[in-house]
Amino acid sequence: MGILFFVGIGIIVFIGYSLVSDKQARIKFRQRLVNEFGKAPTGFNPDIWGSVSDYWDRKLKYEKIDVAIDELTWSDLDMDDVFKRLDTCLTSVGDEVLYATLHEPKWKEDTFKDREKLINFFTENPKERLEIQMLLSKLGKSSYNDVSALIFESELKALKNPMVYTILSIIPLFCIGICLFNVTIGLMLFIFSIIINGIVYYYFKKEIAKNLLTIHYLSAILRCCNRLLAYETTYGLEDFIEKINQDNRHFKVLAGKLSGVMMGGTSDLDLILDYLKIITLYDYRTYNKAIALIAKNKEAFHRIYQNIGELDMAIALASFRKSLPNTVNPVFTEEFKVIAADLYHPLLKAPIANDIELRQNSLITGSNASGKSTFVKALAINSIFAQTIYTCTASSFSLAHCLPITSMAVKDDILTGDSYFMAEIKSLKRTIDQVSSYPCLCFIDEILKGTNTIERIAASSAILDYLDRNNCLCLIATHDIEITNILANTYDNYHFQETITDETIWFDYQLHTGPARTKNAIALLNYLEFDQEIIGKANSLVDTFAETEKWPMI
Repeated sequence: MGILFFVGIGIIVFIGYSLVSDKQARIKFRQRLVNEFGKAPTGFNPDIWGSVSDYWDRKLKYEKIDVAIDELTWSDLDMDDVFKRLDTCLTSVGDEVLYATLHEPKWKEDTFKDREKLINFFTENPKERLEIQMLLSKLGKSSYNDVSALIFESELKALKNPMVYTILSIIPLFCIGICLFNVTIGLMLFIFSIIINGIVYYYFKKEIAKNLLTIHYLSAILRCCNRLLAYETTYGLEDFIEKINQDNRHFKVLAGKLSGVMMGGTSDLDLILDYLKIITLYDYRTYNKAIALIAKNKEAFHRIYQNIGELDMAIALASFRKSLPNTVNPVFTEEFKVIAADLYHPLLKAPIANDIELRQNSLITGSNASGKSTFVKALAINSIFAQTIYTCTASSFSLAHCLPITSMAVKDDILTGDSYFMAEIKSLKRTIDQVSSYPCLCFIDEILKGTNTIERIAASSAILDYLDRNNCLCLIATHDIEITNILANTYDNYHFQETITDETIWFDYQLHTGPARTKNAIALLNYLEFDQEIIGKANSLVDTFAETEKWPMI
């Protein structure tokens, strides 16, 4: 009796300790969410990176996408890093929807109104935001879950011949019925049917096992829906939750069943239940029903997926806005122009803001490290932000709906045998091809730098003249002052500049009107204490060329 008493006390203490620990863990997690809101993410989990593009990849493959940011533009603008700066989502669904959103500019403003309503709700209601975050955190992240395949490729996930599993599950019950008339025959048939079902279960187990993560994360998504629907929403969120409710009605029967598929336990009761699952092929039948139901109602499930992602993404965007010194909603105009005030790059910790009025095609000149590329990228990224997340890193930002496209960080391709120049030509060709289909906002950094000076200037001028006569607006960074002279009648000019003294070099990172007039390459040689013979010879060659427009022989 005494031993049982102490065992009982031990069990009570253990249960109490577990409850207290769980409560403390929840309190700490809630506090962490509060502390991290409005701050830049301190790290990015590399485990999720491999599958974050799955939803977008399938969407691009199976849907008709009107306008999309292509992979060259995404790479040129370091959008992977931009995504990581934005991403404080708590679910894999949020990660994938955010990634897809940044790839797909929208030209209908109703999308932005709904998105802005959510962002503002979570900005203004911290208590409700925290409760929704806690609900989303239970769904959590699961890399390579492949749930997006159920939206676009559900038929590939289904097991073949589903009716066979149903028939095999009924046969043991039929054999038990035979026992009422002939115990020996009924029992033999029952044992035989169990053996057959066991063989089928273990032989085809791998078919479900490879999709196990998918089915469990699907179950988690549906349970998340039920938690959201049970949450007593305040004014401002109930319409959004009701949309989830309408679509979730198709799947309520699945939420509690899928989590147990192929999940065994260690207790005696768990083992008995596992054997019953084998005999009845429960896992196979449940899996098939789930896939069939999703396939039948894939549009509704797609809306659920998108809406949970929007919910998670809206909180991340509210946090992103708060983490920055200045953000603004864009204004869309009929006239093809881009006007920005206090524009800055979202990845810089101490950015220098600039204003620009891009009303016609423009050239930016200036030395390396003066800020040309950073400014061009800042404008390009914000043109994407404006048409995707409805948030710009500026004090004001207006533009017409357009397709941002870049040719900037060009690299040679060993696998295809493309030289740097060939890769650059292909990048520019795709830009020209797009201009004929969409109004394009084109950004080019160091146009045709992979070839000789004379042909570079000639070809660059011809390409830029062609673009000027088509449906696009261009911002071109170049070192070639000659191009600014050739295109002086059609292209506006801006430049960045620096100040060089004997002691230092200083960049103000401010955009100035007009082309660059300073010649700083030789001054930099002098600043870095190259031999004065080299400095003198270089200056002499420049002076001779300026007078004669010919290079003298040395």
